[in-house]
Amino acid sequence: MLLPIPNKQMNSSLKNGYSPLTPEPAAAAGRPDPQVTQRAARRRFTAAYKLRLLAEADACNKPGDLGALLRREGLYSSTLSNFRRQRDQGKLGLDPEKQRQQRLDREAARQRDARKIARLESENKKLKILLELQKKVAELMNLPPDDQTDV
Repeated sequence: MLLPIPNKQMNSSLKNGYSPLTPEPAAAAGRPDPQVTQRAARRRFTAAYKLRLLAEADACNKPGDLGALLRREGLYSSTLSNFRRQRDQGKLGLDPEKQRQQRLDREAARQRDARKIARLESENKKLKILLELQKKVAELMNLPPDDQTDV
């Protein structure tokens, strides 16, 4: 049995888009699902593509040619600037195997440095313990503290 709903409540519920009898919005049946299904993947450009695009961009000498090239390729001018910077730094002409080897060398150097830092920290900790021990021995023997050390 349905109970009568006062007009005041019915009007406010209809204003908000909800029917008083159903928990779903009244107009939800006609709307598409707003849930985003998948995140777009970032574009990746090969060195050959970047070099080809830079050659085409450098060949553009008429007004509007460069803009047409960027629209055709779906790129921003800042992307083209990044490609030019990479070319000037010499990063586009490298062999992929050489790039991989450089990355491995950097990682190996980072690991060597991390091991060296850990070894030095361990040595530093031992030296601090020895210094504290010397202070305690001097205290027990009633020796004056040696503030002036000769190095």
